[in-house]
Amino acid sequence: MIWSNLNVSNDPISPNQPPAESDVASQTATPFVAPAKPRLAPEQSPAELIKRSVAVALNTLFGPCLRSGFGILMYHRVSDIIVGQPRPTWNVTPAQLEEQLSGLLRRGFTAWPLQRALEHHEKRRPFPRGVFVVTFDDGYQNNFTQAFPILKGLGIPATVFLATRYLDSSQAFPNDSWHLAGSPIVPAETWRPLTTAECLLMHQSGLIELAAHTHSHDDYRGRPGYLLADLQECCAVLSRKFGIERPSFALPYGTKHNGFAGPELLAVARQSGVRCCLTTEPELVTAQADPFDWSRLFAGDFDTSATLAAKLNGWFSLARRFRRRPS
Repeated sequence: MIWSNLNVSNDPISPNQPPAESDVASQTATPFVAPAKPRLAPEQSPAELIKRSVAVALNTLFGPCLRSGFGILMYHRVSDIIVGQPRPTWNVTPAQLEEQLSGLLRRGFTAWPLQRALEHHEKRRPFPRGVFVVTFDDGYQNNFTQAFPILKGLGIPATVFLATRYLDSSQAFPNDSWHLAGSPIVPAETWRPLTTAECLLMHQSGLIELAAHTHSHDDYRGRPGYLLADLQECCAVLSRKFGIERPSFALPYGTKHNGFAGPELLAVARQSGVRCCLTTEPELVTAQADPFDWSRLFAGDFDTSATLAAKLNGWFSLARRFRRRPS
């Protein structure tokens, strides 16, 4: 989908009011193609299946391969599969989410709030083995209707990174790569953004941290000034609606190899006053890592608690480093 630079000076969308066409009008003459999140076929290739199997086996035999560090898991959509329809992208089913997280707890892992991990780092304390953090990106309604009850049942805290422009919208996220997003033939909660009321209930529970994912979830490559203004608008919405000051922040898309994360954008995040900046680089967070460059591990529908345990214990990161070594 081609869409344009968003007007970050506008107020957030009011309840039950979809974004007006003028609200997403370009302020520049040059439109760009919004980078849709890629489908996950490469993750299910034979090579990836072999890598996961080997990582799980090594983790079962030897346990953690790193002495320190912890992992931040990244989720997006939590939806059941609709019979007869293409599978939702960037999704785990509620049953998968419960198996993954409960299985990690049974394996001795401990879920920390992101804020606790940040405080621990600021005090220069080593992280105990088995710590992990749960995050959700974008702010899908199913984070409230499907994930939140599971998190409450397991006592697992989580952070939801909100693209605040779309709060209370009845339209799908412009960056949603599932072609059925917004369609009446699938339940609206599979693609609809969260409402302010739903966010308040999660926030008031004390289990869920609401955090920044920019206002517009746009393409900020080469546009640091635009990122700063859009992130500041996001922070203003979080403050006005939820009383949140100096929120955590995760970059949209967040990959370094194609410029969605890097020194320029990370410096903007630091300048904006947020507490941290997370990318989507699939690595563990070490004690020496800068909180304005913390990585996250993707959790998908091909994962089980066994594969996530192998990721959190460092085996996937180790395999990735060996794969990048020159021959």
